[in-house]
Amino acid sequence: MNTQPTNDENAAAEDKLKEKDKAADALAAMQPLLANSICLKCTSHRSIVSGKGSVFMLCQSEDTPTNWPKYPPQPLTQCRYLKKPPTS
Repeated sequence: MNTQPTNDENAAAEDKLKEKDKAADALAAMQPLLANSICLKCTSHRSIVSGKGSVFMLCQSEDTPTNWPKYPPQPLTQCRYLKKPPTS
């Protein structure tokens, strides 16, 4: 039984790491522009990095009304649906 990864598996793993690095770099580059965004402090947000390196903030709050944008314009400075992480 061969437990060594195949060349295809190795290539797929390398591609996945490159995509992660690309996403992290794009997010780091956007930090100065997003520094004032309240979304970064919310537990319901998810940062989405497109294949071209654009960064979007996805609002996953269950409390928002249906007309609330999934991707609010940034930087968002006020939000009544903000969910802060629990303090320890």
